[in-house]
Amino acid sequence: MPHRNKTARAAALVLVLVTAALGASACSSAPAQSAKTTSCNDFATLIAAAVSGNNGATDQATTLKNGQALAQNLAQEAAAATDPNAKAAMTAFAADYTSLVSAIGKADAGDKAAAADVTAISAKVTSDSATVKSVCGN
Repeated sequence: MPHRNKTARAAALVLVLVTAALGASACSSAPAQSAKTTSCNDFATLIAAAVSGNNGATDQATTLKNGQALAQNLAQEAAAATDPNAKAAMTAFAADYTSLVSAIGKADAGDKAAAADVTAISAKVTSDSATVKSVCGN
């Protein structure tokens, strides 16, 4: 099952790249945090926690399960964001990340078209992370 290992590594790599792109300082905190700062910090924290949680995962089922949970949490966090620009960027990121997790699940089940989609969706997720970082500030 080398393909499964490859998609598990792809999912983990995308999370690591996204975390690096968003960074812990994606939204700097000020004494009185704005709605945007709070939303951005919460969003970045979810991703960092997911990366940390997947660091010890060696099997595809765990990685996929963690990815599905993260996708749901990101969608909820994006929906709760009150800053319109942050909300739009986070919603796009969450939707694309959800698509990535779905494609990985289908690829693991043997869907060759979904396996090809993983690379394209991974690039979109990475691009979306740059947009979130831009909207949230550095």
